Amino acid sequence: MSNSLLSRRAALRRTVLFSTGLMAANWTSSIRAATATTRFSDDGLDLLAIGDFGTGNSRQAAVAKQMAAFAQKLDKPLTSVLALGDNFYGKLETERFGRHFEDMYSREHLNCPFYACLGNHDYGPLYDSRQGRAKAQIQLDYAAQNPASRWKMPNRWYAVELPNTEKPLVKIIFLDGNMSIWGLTPREKLDQREFLKAELRKETKAPWRWVASHFPLFTETTKRADNERLITEWAGDFESGNISFYLAGHDHNLQHLRVEGYKTSFIITGAGGAGLYDVKQSERGFTDKILGFTHLHVARDKVNVQFINGEGQCLHAFRRSLDGTVEITGNG
Repeated sequence: MSNSLLSRRAALRRTVLFSTGLMAANWTSSIRAATATTRFSDDGLDLLAIGDFGTGNSRQAAVAKQMAAFAQKLDKPLTSVLALGDNFYGKLETERFGRHFEDMYSREHLNCPFYACLGNHDYGPLYDSRQGRAKAQIQLDYAAQNPASRWKMPNRWYAVELPNTEKPLVKIIFLDGNMSIWGLTPREKLDQREFLKAELRKETKAPWRWVASHFPLFTETTKRADNERLITEWAGDFESGNISFYLAGHDHNLQHLRVEGYKTSFIITGAGGAGLYDVKQSERGFTDKILGFTHLHVARDKVNVQFINGEGQCLHAFRRSLDGTVEITGNG
């Protein structure tokens, strides 16, 4: 085994833990943060990913402001935002889409589709709004009834090719991980499983294929463990389906994990506005208890990923090549 491969593996095992003392609006600072990259030499596309944002509070507004500031500096318009669930905490009424989505996220600099999936709070179980499945249906209905809106949710599970179906760079399969009794019905669980298998069998011109859902498969959050149910449900198809990235929220922090037995890069970006969760030290990768979002620059032969904080600084960056090679390119 080459020394370079060993060094990359060693770098991936490092977990960087930052101060948990919070500044204004719960932002933390890190002496290892660096200026985020906004210009790239290729003709790739730019995506942002964010989860657990639907609080309507100052933390959500602060993250939204920094997303817009970052997007403004990109050398080309943003292609889309991946909204990874817990889109609305508390009781949901249609009027909230104006205050907590349309007005919250800059129409000028975030003028792109927000492809959304459903989190546990989007079903409003007993610890939230008690709305049940009606809360999820409100989000589906808003997308269907407002086609000009940036809010996109054609189904509880669906797939998109970006930037378009003619010359796609990435195909993203969005899944609903709400397996509890207040979530998907038994019939829906079976239908989604067949949908995933069918999508993985489909040919695509896109060199990259990802899966996105609210719930992580693997996590280094102190209050949670790996999700054995979803690992059994989905992860067995990742290798045969050539899934290079799995993106999730649910845990209110930022993580980039490499897990033994999987070539997939696991990203958690659940720091969009809700109260933060503690992380633990681990050999599986980068973790940080901080508000922020994730930027993914997708080219035909590589994806550059940055975890960005509230000052527009990059806390952690890596590059993944089509052959599965992962190189840490910045900070932790």
